[in-house]
Amino acid sequence: MNDIQRTIFVLGATGHQGGAVVRELLKAGWCIRALVRNPRSAASAVLTEQGVDLITGSFADTEVVGQAMQGAYGVFSMLPGSLPQAEEVRLGKMIACLAAANRIEHLVYSSGASVGDKPTGIARFDAKPQIEAYIRQLSVNSTIIRPMIFMEMLVRPGYGLEEGQYRFFLRPNQAMQLIAVDDIGKFVASVFADKKRYAGKTLKIASDTVTGRELETLFSEAAGHPIKYQRYTDEFLAASPELAHMAESLEAGPLSDHVDLRLMRQINPQIISFRSWLAAEGYQAFEEAIGRRRWAR
Repeated sequence: MNDIQRTIFVLGATGHQGGAVVRELLKAGWCIRALVRNPRSAASAVLTEQGVDLITGSFADTEVVGQAMQGAYGVFSMLPGSLPQAEEVRLGKMIACLAAANRIEHLVYSSGASVGDKPTGIARFDAKPQIEAYIRQLSVNSTIIRPMIFMEMLVRPGYGLEEGQYRFFLRPNQAMQLIAVDDIGKFVASVFADKKRYAGKTLKIASDTVTGRELETLFSEAAGHPIKYQRYTDEFLAASPELAHMAESLEAGPLSDHVDLRLMRQINPQIISFRSWLAAEGYQAFEEAIGRRRWAR
């Protein structure tokens, strides 16, 4: 392939997931075009330093997005989770349709592991299966990835780490699967490298499996003092349809359907455990979540 044929157009490149995809594709030798809203932002500056070709526009700029796909080999499509359901569906379908119209060789769409067969009534969960179904109808080679729960999500403020405890959806001995954002980039690079193997596939991807009790141990080790694990109370979960759905999905829904990590390692031999992530990439966020970096300043 020449440089144009080796080009992948990445949507969401200034975000955590899209940025990880860009880094891994560049390592694999691909040329990258990226859609950015503000080419003078700090995130755009990082992409420029990496040698990424920036295309200024928004997800809704049909003409700009279509032109950016011209001559490209592949498209990586992901959308912000904050979009209203109807808008996410519209944009997801538009991007896929443009990929087909531009005869893109391989479209990779990042969906979510919480996607199920039944509507949930929650916008950010119900948009993705509609986009998936639309993509499957198009005459374009496509792969849908469904990342499990992001490791980064677990060290956000609000789960009680600063109080010496951790409150989450799991029962103490219940297991869930996680994935590091950097691993998503590695999986996507592997998918683009082997269209013959992955075209037409839907892949749920994960890096590690942990229980509530294991979170207690891992957080306590990282903090250097006890962190007690507690599941959210039933009353707390019942007060929020979104939280209740998350708990139900982990217990008996799509998030309880775990993948074989041995197969994951065949695709991405470098998958990272939550323990390793917490000691490296996630260390700063964890320190801030427990309040240590804040008091150290």
